[in-house]
Amino acid sequence: MQAVIFDLDGTIVFSHPTHFAAYERLFKKFGIKWNYKEFNDIFAGTGAPSIIKLILERHGIKNLDLPALVQEKRNYFDEILAEKGFNVVPGFFEFLARINKLGLKKAIASGSSKQNIITMLKSIGVLNEFPEIVSGEEVANPKPAPDIFLEAARRINVAPSECLVIEDTEHGINAAKSAGMKCIALLTTLSEEVLKTAKPDEIVKDYTKILNTINRHPSLQTHIHQKIV
Repeated sequence: MQAVIFDLDGTIVFSHPTHFAAYERLFKKFGIKWNYKEFNDIFAGTGAPSIIKLILERHGIKNLDLPALVQEKRNYFDEILAEKGFNVVPGFFEFLARINKLGLKKAIASGSSKQNIITMLKSIGVLNEFPEIVSGEEVANPKPAPDIFLEAARRINVAPSECLVIEDTEHGINAAKSAGMKCIALLTTLSEEVLKTAKPDEIVKDYTKILNTINRHPSLQTHIHQKIV
């Protein structure tokens, strides 16, 4: 394995509640209510344009300025983040230090906007750790299509088969597997039962478990198993 590609929301930071609150503020203008379970189960892993378009059309609201609504949601996200902040997935910083020591390449591939991605990475002090960031607005098709992971691999000049993806949603896992990459799923957003349907290579609680998982999983040992102790 030569590279690790990270999703962001729910994979590095617990930001799904912040995204949900931003959508709530946006949809409230239209008198629309929805619940967190629907957001988490159905929409986690997809981008704002797809979510906003689908919800508004579901309520018979069409012919609106979608780019403006997407930007409004992003602005709400930044406001809520400034108000409340969020937590980092346990073990992430240690895992990042370990893969840096191993010399593995890194990238972010997130369905969020570039604006939100930069805001989140800055807030936890790791923006400079990721020379390549691919956002959902930079590819033609959102997850579960493989576009975003293939673009990340292209930018870091690593074959898809040599990339390990860290994900937390069914859409993200499907995208990674469709891209021909290995995938470890974190139990930070969805249940193990749901994640299993997407058939990731492994499912673990958080980053504190990932290194041990890679060390004992034969299909993930092509590059780093001899270096991990």
